[in-house]
Amino acid sequence: MIDALDFQRVSVLGWSMGGFIAQVLVLQHPTRINKLILLSTDPGGVDAELASPAVRSQLIDTSGTPHEQARRLLSLLFPGILADSIYDQYGEIVAGARAQLSPDLVQRQAAAMDAWHHDGTAGRLRELRTPTFVAAGNEDIVIPASNALTLVNAIPGAWLAQFKDGGHAFMAQYPRPLADLINGFLAL
Repeated sequence: MIDALDFQRVSVLGWSMGGFIAQVLVLQHPTRINKLILLSTDPGGVDAELASPAVRSQLIDTSGTPHEQARRLLSLLFPGILADSIYDQYGEIVAGARAQLSPDLVQRQAAAMDAWHHDGTAGRLRELRTPTFVAAGNEDIVIPASNALTLVNAIPGAWLAQFKDGGHAFMAQYPRPLADLINGFLAL
């Protein structure tokens, strides 16, 4: 895609599973990536702290109506009563999206996550010389926030930001503070 758009160097942001992809991309093409931003993600392999079996089961559960699936998903992405508030505002949209999602696709995503947690990039992160910013919500139950510290400790010179009471989708809880931090990081 970078070549197709005729870019020489780009900055890359990856959230959750997109963070897995961003890590692989920067390790495979370090001269093409200007800066790396990792949100709510982990290094994979044995260094990653995984979600509890109950959370994982809930994440891939395609049973019930689209609205029931939406409520379950939002309860994973946002802590406590905030999930209910988000459901009240956006439940219809999330349910519509869940209705379009095939169980096969969810299972393929689960298989990709399993493969990542078998291999990952943890053993290679010390090779990175790309400026990196890592951020997570400290209440993330999908990819526990301890993974952000693992990433920062493994990537030379990486920055870390943790968001109080932030869930897996903390960027929706703290859009302006996160944007300000990202913009500041990119401006350096």
